[in-house]
Amino acid sequence: MSHLRTNRRRFLKNSAGALMLLPFLEVDAQTNKETIPKRMVTVANFYGLMPHLFFPKKTGQNYEMTRLLKPMAELRKDFSILNGLDHGMNAGHHSTKYFLSGIPLDQINNYKEANISVDQKAALHVGSATRYPSLVLGCKTNSQNYISWTKHGSQIRPISDLEQLYNLLFTAPNAQAKKKIKTNMMSKESILDLVYDQAKSFSNQLGKNDQEKLDQYFTSVRELEGKVAQSKLWLNKAKPRTNYQLPQDTNNMTLKQQMPLFYDLMTLALQTDSTRVISLSFHSLGNAYGGIPGVKNEYHALSHHGKVNARIDELALIESSMIEEFGRFLKKLKDIKEPNGRTMLDNTMALFGSGMSNGNSHSNKNLPIILAGGGFKHGGYQDKKAPLNNLYLSLLQNFGLEIDKFNTSTGTFNGLELKS
Repeated sequence: MSHLRTNRRRFLKNSAGALMLLPFLEVDAQTNKETIPKRMVTVANFYGLMPHLFFPKKTGQNYEMTRLLKPMAELRKDFSILNGLDHGMNAGHHSTKYFLSGIPLDQINNYKEANISVDQKAALHVGSATRYPSLVLGCKTNSQNYISWTKHGSQIRPISDLEQLYNLLFTAPNAQAKKKIKTNMMSKESILDLVYDQAKSFSNQLGKNDQEKLDQYFTSVRELEGKVAQSKLWLNKAKPRTNYQLPQDTNNMTLKQQMPLFYDLMTLALQTDSTRVISLSFHSLGNAYGGIPGVKNEYHALSHHGKVNARIDELALIESSMIEEFGRFLKKLKDIKEPNGRTMLDNTMALFGSGMSNGNSHSNKNLPIILAGGGFKHGGYQDKKAPLNNLYLSLLQNFGLEIDKFNTSTGTFNGLELKS
Protein backbone atom coordinates (compact mmCIF):
# COMPACT_ATOMS: atom_id res chain seq x y z
CA MET A 1 0.00 0.00 0.00
CA SER A 2 2.81 2.40 0.89
CA HIS A 3 4.65 1.35 -2.26
CA LEU A 4 1.64 2.14 -4.43
CA ARG A 5 1.35 5.54 -2.77
CA THR A 6 4.91 6.30 -3.74
CA ASN A 7 4.23 5.30 -7.35
CA ARG A 8 1.33 7.76 -7.53
CA ARG A 9 3.55 10.67 -6.51
CA ARG A 10 3.82 13.39 -9.12
CA PHE A 11 6.88 13.94 -11.27
CA LEU A 12 7.72 16.88 -13.55
CA LYS A 13 10.26 17.08 -16.35
CA ASN A 14 12.66 19.98 -16.45
CA SER A 15 14.04 21.50 -19.66
CA ALA A 16 16.75 18.84 -19.83
CA GLY A 17 14.21 16.05 -19.51
CA ALA A 18 15.21 15.07 -15.98
CA LEU A 19 12.46 13.98 -13.65
CA MET A 20 11.83 15.96 -10.47
CA LEU A 21 9.93 14.43 -7.57
CA LEU A 22 7.57 16.92 -5.96
CA PRO A 23 6.52 17.09 -2.32
CA PHE A 24 3.01 15.92 -1.44
CA LEU A 25 0.63 18.25 -3.28
CA GLU A 26 -2.92 19.19 -2.40
CA VAL A 27 -4.15 18.07 -5.83
CA ASP A 28 -2.73 14.62 -5.13
CA ALA A 29 -4.55 14.50 -1.83
CA GLN A 30 -7.85 15.44 -3.54
CA THR A 31 -7.67 13.23 -6.61
CA ASN A 32 -5.97 10.20 -5.08
CA LYS A 33 -7.07 10.69 -1.48
CA GLU A 34 -3.44 10.63 -0.43
CA THR A 35 -2.77 9.89 3.21
CA ILE A 36 0.03 12.10 4.44
CA PRO A 37 2.57 9.78 6.08
CA LYS A 38 3.70 9.93 9.67
CA ARG A 39 7.36 10.68 10.25
CA MET A 40 9.69 10.08 13.17
CA VAL A 41 12.78 12.07 14.16
CA THR A 42 14.96 11.28 17.17
CA VAL A 43 17.78 13.53 18.38
CA ALA A 44 20.21 12.62 21.16
CA ASN A 45 23.30 13.99 22.85
CA PHE A 46 25.59 11.86 25.00
CA TYR A 47 26.00 13.94 28.15
CA GLY A 48 22.41 14.67 29.05
CA LEU A 49 20.80 17.92 30.11
CA MET A 50 21.43 19.30 33.58
CA PRO A 51 18.26 18.29 35.48
CA HIS A 52 18.07 21.39 37.69
CA LEU A 53 18.20 23.63 34.60
CA PHE A 54 15.96 21.48 32.40
CA PHE A 55 13.02 20.08 34.38
CA PRO A 56 10.38 22.57 35.61
CA LYS A 57 9.52 22.62 39.31
CA LYS A 58 5.78 22.06 38.82
CA THR A 59 3.99 19.65 36.51
CA GLY A 60 1.00 20.53 34.33
CA GLN A 61 0.26 23.07 31.62
CA ASN A 62 1.29 26.14 33.61
CA TYR A 63 4.88 25.20 34.36
CA GLU A 64 7.51 27.93 34.34
CA MET A 65 10.01 27.83 31.48
CA THR A 66 13.42 26.75 32.76
CA ARG A 67 16.78 28.12 31.68
CA LEU A 68 17.36 25.37 29.10
CA LEU A 69 13.80 25.43 27.76
CA LYS A 70 13.61 29.18 27.16
CA PRO A 71 14.95 28.93 23.57
CA MET A 72 11.77 26.97 22.74
CA ALA A 73 9.35 29.24 24.57
CA GLU A 74 7.41 30.31 21.47
CA LEU A 75 6.73 26.64 20.66
CA ARG A 76 5.39 25.88 24.13
CA LYS A 77 2.10 24.43 22.90
CA ASP A 78 3.84 22.19 20.37
CA PHE A 79 5.91 20.03 22.74
CA SER A 80 5.78 18.17 26.04
CA ILE A 81 8.44 17.73 28.71
CA LEU A 82 8.60 14.21 30.12
CA ASN A 83 10.32 13.11 33.33
CA GLY A 84 10.53 9.73 35.05
CA LEU A 85 11.34 7.71 31.93
CA ASP A 86 14.44 5.54 31.56
CA HIS A 87 15.66 2.04 30.70
CA GLY A 88 16.59 1.00 34.22
CA MET A 89 20.30 1.15 33.35
CA ASN A 90 23.14 2.40 35.52
CA ALA A 91 26.30 2.04 33.42
CA GLY A 92 26.92 5.75 32.89
CA HIS A 93 28.42 6.63 29.52
CA HIS A 94 28.21 3.01 28.39
CA SER A 95 24.40 3.14 28.56
CA THR A 96 23.97 6.21 26.35
CA LYS A 97 24.38 4.19 23.14
CA TYR A 98 21.22 2.25 24.09
CA PHE A 99 19.04 5.36 24.41
CA LEU A 100 16.82 4.35 21.46
CA SER A 101 16.83 0.67 22.33
CA GLY A 102 16.92 -0.01 26.05
CA ILE A 103 18.73 -3.34 25.66
CA PRO A 104 22.50 -3.71 26.16
CA LEU A 105 24.50 -6.02 23.94
CA ASP A 106 24.94 -8.69 26.59
CA GLN A 107 21.16 -9.21 26.69
CA ILE A 108 20.27 -9.27 22.99
CA ASN A 109 19.93 -13.07 22.87
CA ASN A 110 16.85 -12.74 25.08
CA TYR A 111 14.95 -10.80 22.42
CA LYS A 112 13.69 -11.83 19.00
CA GLU A 113 14.86 -8.60 17.38
CA ALA A 114 18.02 -8.22 19.49
CA ASN A 115 18.27 -4.60 20.61
CA ILE A 116 16.66 -2.94 17.60
CA SER A 117 16.31 0.80 18.14
CA VAL A 118 13.00 2.60 17.82
CA ASP A 119 14.07 4.40 14.63
CA GLN A 120 15.04 1.15 12.91
CA LYS A 121 11.82 -0.54 14.00
CA ALA A 122 9.95 2.31 12.31
CA ALA A 123 12.23 2.01 9.26
CA LEU A 124 11.30 -1.66 8.83
CA HIS A 125 7.66 -0.57 8.68
CA VAL A 126 8.47 1.98 5.94
CA GLY A 127 10.41 -0.54 3.86
CA SER A 128 10.80 0.47 0.23
CA ALA A 129 8.10 3.17 0.29
CA THR A 130 10.88 5.78 0.38
CA ARG A 131 14.34 5.87 -1.16
CA TYR A 132 15.89 5.54 2.28
CA PRO A 133 13.99 3.61 4.97
CA SER A 134 15.87 5.78 7.45
CA LEU A 135 18.71 8.26 7.69
CA VAL A 136 21.12 7.80 10.59
CA LEU A 137 23.11 11.00 11.10
CA GLY A 138 25.88 12.04 13.47
CA CYS A 139 27.18 15.56 14.09
CA LYS A 140 30.59 15.51 15.80
CA THR A 141 30.11 11.90 16.91
CA ASN A 142 32.46 8.92 17.02
CA SER A 143 32.43 5.17 16.48
CA GLN A 144 31.83 4.29 20.13
CA ASN A 145 28.62 6.22 20.42
CA TYR A 146 26.31 5.16 17.61
CA ILE A 147 22.69 5.08 18.78
CA SER A 148 20.89 3.18 16.01
CA TRP A 149 20.79 -0.64 16.12
CA THR A 150 19.54 -3.24 13.66
CA LYS A 151 17.38 -6.22 14.55
CA HIS A 152 20.57 -8.31 14.50
CA GLY A 153 22.33 -6.30 17.22
CA SER A 154 24.60 -4.30 14.92
CA GLN A 155 25.28 -0.60 15.29
CA ILE A 156 24.63 1.58 12.27
CA ARG A 157 27.41 3.96 11.31
CA PRO A 158 25.94 7.45 10.99
CA ILE A 159 26.47 9.85 8.12
CA SER A 160 28.55 12.69 9.54
CA ASP A 161 29.59 14.39 6.30
CA LEU A 162 27.09 17.07 5.21
CA GLU A 163 28.15 16.93 1.57
CA GLN A 164 27.67 13.17 1.53
CA LEU A 165 24.17 13.63 2.97
CA TYR A 166 23.35 16.30 0.40
CA ASN A 167 24.53 14.06 -2.45
CA LEU A 168 22.51 11.11 -1.17
CA LEU A 169 19.39 13.26 -1.20
CA PHE A 170 19.77 15.36 -4.32
CA THR A 171 22.72 14.40 -6.56
CA ALA A 172 21.98 11.90 -9.32
CA PRO A 173 24.78 9.54 -10.38
CA ASN A 174 26.02 10.04 -13.93
CA ALA A 175 25.72 7.28 -16.54
CA GLN A 176 29.13 5.82 -15.77
CA ALA A 177 28.50 5.79 -12.00
CA LYS A 178 25.05 4.26 -12.50
CA LYS A 179 26.54 1.50 -14.67
CA LYS A 180 29.10 0.76 -11.96
CA ILE A 181 26.37 0.61 -9.33
CA LYS A 182 24.37 -1.85 -11.43
CA THR A 183 27.45 -4.02 -11.95
CA ASN A 184 28.13 -4.05 -8.20
CA MET A 185 24.52 -5.02 -7.52
CA MET A 186 24.68 -7.92 -9.98
CA SER A 187 27.95 -9.06 -8.45
CA LYS A 188 26.49 -8.96 -4.94
CA GLU A 189 23.44 -10.93 -6.09
CA SER A 190 25.63 -13.61 -7.67
CA ILE A 191 27.80 -13.90 -4.58
CA LEU A 192 24.75 -14.08 -2.33
CA ASP A 193 23.22 -16.83 -4.45
CA LEU A 194 26.49 -18.77 -4.43
CA VAL A 195 27.19 -18.62 -0.69
CA TYR A 196 23.55 -19.33 0.14
CA ASP A 197 23.48 -22.48 -2.02
CA GLN A 198 26.83 -23.71 -0.73
CA ALA A 199 25.96 -23.12 2.92
CA LYS A 200 22.55 -24.77 2.51
CA SER A 201 24.10 -27.87 0.98
CA PHE A 202 25.89 -28.87 4.17
CA SER A 203 23.51 -27.38 6.77
CA ASN A 204 22.02 -30.80 7.61
CA GLN A 205 25.44 -32.07 8.68
CA LEU A 206 25.88 -29.46 11.41
CA GLY A 207 25.32 -29.68 15.15
CA LYS A 208 22.92 -27.46 17.05
CA ASN A 209 25.40 -24.66 17.84
CA ASP A 210 26.72 -24.55 14.29
CA GLN A 211 23.17 -24.63 12.95
CA GLU A 212 22.30 -21.59 15.04
CA LYS A 213 25.35 -19.77 13.72
CA LEU A 214 24.37 -20.68 10.18
CA ASP A 215 20.82 -19.40 10.76
CA GLN A 216 22.28 -16.08 11.91
CA TYR A 217 24.40 -16.05 8.78
CA PHE A 218 21.36 -16.68 6.58
CA THR A 219 19.58 -13.82 8.33
CA SER A 220 22.48 -11.50 7.51
CA VAL A 221 22.42 -12.68 3.90
CA ARG A 222 18.70 -11.98 3.63
CA GLU A 223 19.22 -8.53 5.13
CA LEU A 224 21.89 -7.76 2.53
CA GLU A 225 19.58 -9.08 -0.20
CA GLY A 226 16.95 -6.64 1.02
CA LYS A 227 19.39 -3.73 0.79
CA VAL A 228 20.34 -4.70 -2.76
CA ALA A 229 16.68 -4.96 -3.73
CA GLN A 230 16.01 -1.53 -2.16
CA SER A 231 18.86 0.02 -4.15
CA LYS A 232 17.67 -1.58 -7.41
CA LEU A 233 14.14 -0.32 -6.86
CA TRP A 234 15.22 3.32 -6.58
CA LEU A 235 18.27 3.41 -8.86
CA ASN A 236 16.37 4.57 -11.94
CA LYS A 237 13.97 6.86 -10.10
CA ALA A 238 14.87 10.52 -10.20
CA LYS A 239 15.98 12.24 -7.05
CA PRO A 240 14.19 15.44 -6.05
CA ARG A 241 15.67 18.80 -7.01
CA THR A 242 16.31 21.66 -4.64
CA ASN A 243 17.60 25.22 -4.76
CA TYR A 244 19.19 24.71 -1.36
CA GLN A 245 22.97 24.84 -1.44
CA LEU A 246 25.46 23.96 1.25
CA PRO A 247 28.26 26.38 2.09
CA GLN A 248 31.76 25.32 1.13
CA ASP A 249 34.13 23.41 3.40
CA THR A 250 31.43 22.07 5.73
CA ASN A 251 33.78 19.47 7.20
CA ASN A 252 35.85 22.17 8.87
CA MET A 253 32.86 23.95 10.37
CA THR A 254 32.19 24.16 14.07
CA LEU A 255 29.34 22.36 15.80
CA LYS A 256 27.33 25.59 15.96
CA GLN A 257 27.76 26.05 12.21
CA GLN A 258 26.94 22.45 11.33
CA MET A 259 23.85 21.97 13.48
CA PRO A 260 21.47 24.17 11.43
CA LEU A 261 22.73 22.62 8.20
CA PHE A 262 21.93 19.10 9.41
CA TYR A 263 18.45 20.25 10.40
CA ASP A 264 17.95 22.01 7.04
CA LEU A 265 18.76 18.82 5.14
CA MET A 266 16.61 16.77 7.52
CA THR A 267 13.67 19.07 6.78
CA LEU A 268 14.20 18.71 3.04
CA ALA A 269 14.55 14.93 3.33
CA LEU A 270 11.15 14.74 5.02
CA GLN A 271 9.52 17.29 2.74
CA THR A 272 10.57 15.41 -0.42
CA ASP A 273 9.62 12.06 1.16
CA SER A 274 13.16 10.79 0.64
CA THR A 275 12.76 9.23 4.08
CA ARG A 276 10.28 9.25 6.95
CA VAL A 277 12.65 8.22 9.72
CA ILE A 278 15.72 10.17 10.87
CA SER A 279 18.01 9.89 13.88
CA LEU A 280 20.65 12.50 14.74
CA SER A 281 23.23 12.33 17.51
CA PHE A 282 25.84 14.66 19.02
CA HIS A 283 28.89 13.56 20.98
CA SER A 284 31.63 16.19 21.07
CA LEU A 285 32.08 19.88 20.35
CA GLY A 286 34.73 19.29 17.72
CA ASN A 287 37.08 22.13 16.88
CA ALA A 288 37.06 25.59 18.50
CA TYR A 289 34.91 24.38 21.41
CA GLY A 290 31.96 24.08 19.06
CA GLY A 291 32.12 27.72 18.07
CA ILE A 292 29.72 28.51 20.91
CA PRO A 293 30.47 31.94 22.41
CA GLY A 294 31.55 31.70 26.04
CA VAL A 295 32.58 28.02 25.89
CA LYS A 296 36.27 27.51 26.63
CA ASN A 297 36.37 23.88 27.75
CA GLU A 298 35.56 20.49 26.23
CA TYR A 299 32.03 19.08 26.44
CA HIS A 300 32.90 15.92 28.38
CA ALA A 301 35.00 17.84 30.88
CA LEU A 302 32.21 20.35 31.44
CA SER A 303 29.66 17.58 31.97
CA HIS A 304 31.68 16.75 35.11
CA HIS A 305 31.16 20.26 36.42
CA GLY A 306 31.55 19.37 40.10
CA LYS A 307 28.80 21.91 40.87
CA VAL A 308 31.19 24.74 40.05
CA ASN A 309 29.00 27.61 38.85
CA ALA A 310 31.37 28.81 36.12
CA ARG A 311 31.50 25.34 34.57
CA ILE A 312 27.73 24.91 34.90
CA ASP A 313 27.26 28.19 33.03
CA GLU A 314 29.53 26.98 30.21
CA LEU A 315 27.74 23.64 29.98
CA ALA A 316 24.40 25.47 29.93
CA LEU A 317 25.58 27.40 26.86
CA ILE A 318 26.19 24.10 25.04
CA GLU A 319 22.90 22.52 26.05
CA SER A 320 20.94 25.70 25.30
CA SER A 321 22.52 25.88 21.85
CA MET A 322 21.44 22.31 21.09
CA ILE A 323 17.89 22.94 22.29
CA GLU A 324 17.74 26.21 20.37
CA GLU A 325 18.62 24.46 17.10
CA PHE A 326 16.11 21.69 17.79
CA GLY A 327 13.48 24.40 18.33
CA ARG A 328 14.45 26.03 15.06
CA PHE A 329 13.95 22.68 13.32
CA LEU A 330 10.49 22.32 14.88
CA LYS A 331 9.61 25.84 13.72
CA LYS A 332 10.61 24.94 10.16
CA LEU A 333 8.35 21.88 10.26
CA LYS A 334 5.53 23.95 11.72
CA ASP A 335 5.77 26.47 8.88
CA ILE A 336 5.27 23.76 6.23
CA LYS A 337 1.58 23.24 5.48
CA GLU A 338 0.42 19.84 4.25
CA PRO A 339 -2.65 18.76 2.23
CA ASN A 340 -4.40 17.17 5.19
CA GLY A 341 -4.86 20.60 6.74
CA ARG A 342 -2.08 20.13 9.28
CA THR A 343 1.55 21.15 9.40
CA MET A 344 4.54 18.90 8.85
CA LEU A 345 5.19 19.14 12.58
CA ASP A 346 1.70 17.76 13.25
CA ASN A 347 2.63 14.80 11.07
CA THR A 348 6.13 14.33 12.51
CA MET A 349 6.98 12.91 15.93
CA ALA A 350 10.19 14.69 16.99
CA LEU A 351 11.98 13.56 20.14
CA PHE A 352 15.01 15.16 21.79
CA GLY A 353 16.77 13.52 24.71
CA SER A 354 19.71 11.58 26.03
CA GLY A 355 20.61 8.23 27.51
CA MET A 356 22.20 10.14 30.39
CA SER A 357 20.33 12.47 32.71
CA ASN A 358 23.19 13.88 34.74
CA GLY A 359 26.71 13.80 33.34
CA ASN A 360 28.20 14.98 36.61
CA SER A 361 26.96 11.89 38.48
CA HIS A 362 26.84 9.53 35.46
CA SER A 363 23.14 8.92 36.16
CA ASN A 364 20.94 7.15 33.62
CA LYS A 365 17.73 7.65 35.64
CA ASN A 366 14.88 10.06 34.84
CA LEU A 367 16.14 10.88 31.36
CA PRO A 368 15.44 14.33 29.88
CA ILE A 369 12.84 14.00 27.12
CA ILE A 370 11.23 16.58 24.84
CA LEU A 371 8.49 15.21 22.58
CA ALA A 372 7.04 17.47 19.91
CA GLY A 373 4.47 17.22 17.12
CA GLY A 374 3.11 13.92 15.86
CA GLY A 375 -0.53 14.91 16.27
CA PHE A 376 -0.38 14.67 20.06
CA LYS A 377 -1.82 17.20 22.48
CA HIS A 378 1.13 19.07 23.95
CA GLY A 379 1.97 22.01 26.16
CA GLY A 380 2.60 20.40 29.54
CA TYR A 381 5.22 18.92 31.83
CA GLN A 382 4.69 15.36 33.08
CA ASP A 383 6.57 13.43 35.73
CA LYS A 384 5.51 9.78 35.40
CA LYS A 385 7.63 6.77 36.24
CA ALA A 386 7.62 4.30 33.36
CA PRO A 387 9.98 2.40 31.04
CA LEU A 388 11.13 4.67 28.22
CA ASN A 389 10.24 1.86 25.82
CA ASN A 390 6.59 2.37 26.80
CA LEU A 391 6.85 5.79 25.19
CA TYR A 392 8.58 4.28 22.16
CA LEU A 393 5.81 1.72 21.83
CA SER A 394 3.22 4.51 21.75
CA LEU A 395 5.24 6.35 19.10
CA LEU A 396 5.50 3.23 16.96
CA GLN A 397 1.77 2.60 17.21
CA ASN A 398 1.14 6.19 16.16
CA PHE A 399 3.54 5.59 13.28
CA GLY A 400 1.28 2.79 12.07
CA LEU A 401 2.74 -0.39 13.56
CA GLU A 402 0.18 -2.83 14.92
CA ILE A 403 2.27 -4.11 17.83
CA ASP A 404 1.66 -4.36 21.57
CA LYS A 405 5.28 -4.63 22.71
CA PHE A 406 8.62 -3.02 21.89
CA ASN A 407 11.77 -4.42 23.50
CA THR A 408 11.41 -3.97 27.30
CA SER A 409 8.06 -2.15 27.24
CA THR A 410 5.39 -3.11 29.73
CA GLY A 411 2.58 -1.32 27.91
CA THR A 412 1.97 2.00 26.22
CA PHE A 413 2.72 5.37 27.79
CA ASN A 414 -0.48 6.72 29.31
CA GLY A 415 0.56 10.38 29.16
CA LEU A 416 -0.12 10.88 25.43
CA GLU A 417 -3.38 11.84 23.81
CA LEU A 418 -3.96 12.47 20.11
CA LYS A 419 -5.67 15.60 18.86
CA SER A 420 -9.16 15.09 17.52
